[in-house]
Amino acid sequence: MKIIVPLHEQAGMHSTVSEHFGSAPFFAVADTEANSIELMPNTAMHHDHGQCTPADFFSQLGINVLLCNGIGAGAIAKLQMIGIDVYMAAQSPTLEEALLRFSKGALTKATAQHACQGHGCH
Repeated sequence: MKIIVPLHEQAGMHSTVSEHFGSAPFFAVADTEANSIELMPNTAMHHDHGQCTPADFFSQLGINVLLCNGIGAGAIAKLQMIGIDVYMAAQSPTLEEALLRFSKGALTKATAQHACQGHGCH
């Protein structure tokens, strides 16, 4: 399974989870089968609200799950439409904590009710 997490920084497992999916400077891709983590820049981080498009890129990577602290309703819908499950990371402070909470089944699957209303929502 491949899990993607938006991050504020590139600090390995201690990287801080971003407050908003689309404007995160970096993403971590955790591959549970290969037991690996890859950190990459978000090349689409500067965009108008509602115009972020990382979902297209994620489908090319074979992502199964997104863990995030904040995300818009349109992004949730688009990700779910292409087969990526979205979970709220319960304000996880670090990548390590978000992945641990997910592995324990402690995270809630995102719905439109969880969606941010704009970039200043956190």
